[in-house]
Amino acid sequence: MASIESYDAQVESEYVEETREILDEIDVIMEQYISGSEEGRRRFDALLGKLTGLSITGRYTSHALLNVTMTRLVNYLEQIDRPETAQFQDIRTFSDTMRGILDGSIQHDGWDFSEFVRSLPVPRPVDMEDIEHLDVEVMLVEARKTAARLFERELRACGYRVTTISNPLEAIAMAVRTKPDLVLSSAELDYITGIDLACALSAMPATKNIPFALLTSYDKSHAKLVDLPENAAILNKGTKFGDDLADVLERFNIT
Repeated sequence: MASIESYDAQVESEYVEETREILDEIDVIMEQYISGSEEGRRRFDALLGKLTGLSITGRYTSHALLNVTMTRLVNYLEQIDRPETAQFQDIRTFSDTMRGILDGSIQHDGWDFSEFVRSLPVPRPVDMEDIEHLDVEVMLVEARKTAARLFERELRACGYRVTTISNPLEAIAMAVRTKPDLVLSSAELDYITGIDLACALSAMPATKNIPFALLTSYDKSHAKLVDLPENAAILNKGTKFGDDLADVLERFNIT
């Protein structure tokens, strides 16, 4: 009977091998896509699913730096419909970074993951290329894709870097590793609520100082928000979103 150690080693080996294979595939897909090939478009559309599955496997391996990079690439691809030239350059940056991690030229020797993730590309809407981009990292936790797109656009219009995560349990792990400047979460999530997420982050030494804002239609005095940590902010989902966002950013001195 195989030992747990040998099984773990097999999972790690397969994860690395599959990552190398998908990086080779990305190179081919980009060449096909740029040339206008229908095959390239079809394979690009399937790429997100493959990377998502592989990134889930990577959560259970020791390759934390590689998996954080892959997760960010998944998030990047989720936010673009059809890549432009600049976005292909970003995808190459992700690919080159993951190759560097695999060959050992990029290593994690105890330094803060947040410094690393801030060096990775984030989508920039083509109609907002003239805005000033700030070194501010916002983690948006929102299960609904349509709502996430709306909030992402508002935040990017302010020049902020946005990472969107739909699973709040994954958001906890990513917050520990990447230390965003602000966690902005919907109150209604899968598995746990946004209030649970706020409580979890405020209770852990690694994340207790990360500013947190809850997206909700309730005001802070509502009975449903009684367990929300006192230092958490409230962001209204309605027409006041822009004004409330400005107030939250000012409150946490995020500029």
